[in-house]
Amino acid sequence: MRKMGIFGGTFDPIHQGHLVIAEQVAETLGLASVIFVPGGVPPHKPASSIKASPEDRLSMVEAAIGGNDKFCVDRVEIDVGRPMYSVKTVPLIKERHEGDEWFFIAGADEVSNLLSWKEPDRLLEEAAMVAAARPGYDVADLDHLAEALENFDKVIPVECTLVDISATGIRRILAEGKSIRYLVPDGVREIIYDGGLYGARRGKQSSAGSEGSLSRSKEA
Repeated sequence: MRKMGIFGGTFDPIHQGHLVIAEQVAETLGLASVIFVPGGVPPHKPASSIKASPEDRLSMVEAAIGGNDKFCVDRVEIDVGRPMYSVKTVPLIKERHEGDEWFFIAGADEVSNLLSWKEPDRLLEEAAMVAAARPGYDVADLDHLAEALENFDKVIPVECTLVDISATGIRRILAEGKSIRYLVPDGVREIIYDGGLYGARRGKQSSAGSEGSLSRSKEA
């Protein structure tokens, strides 16, 4: 039996926190693969809140997951070109990828609001819901779902290392002209600076790279 994970999000931009969750959930549950699904036109956010284009966000995801054989990306929501709810996306993903058991990965805080999602019980029929929780998270915070959901038994808390990074914070740091090195994978950082995304200024990245080279030269 192949266990498959689906990890959706705007990924605006994708960062190390996303990758830690995907890696640790895959290891804990024994997933054969985690499929990243960048949202094209997210139904839960105004279009103006998405700062990078769908294609740029897709490119950043591809750069971030390169080199990890368990990770792949599916552009189904981008190609549809309209708002897509998870309950509609998951069946499409399952048609496009082989797998016997499916898991939808989300943060525990997002899962605690599952009743506000479109047709949550139907979504749980399609895939178990992984609530990626920080260490010490009180899983009792999910108990309110038990009475409202017939398929509450398919909500699975998984403890993941807390990485206090957010896409909003990264965009703010870039707008302030500060470095995002180590907050995102190097390939993602290159795409951001090459495209001038989020107000990124190439000079900041170049100076950081020069400092690194100078330090290595001195050590040599």
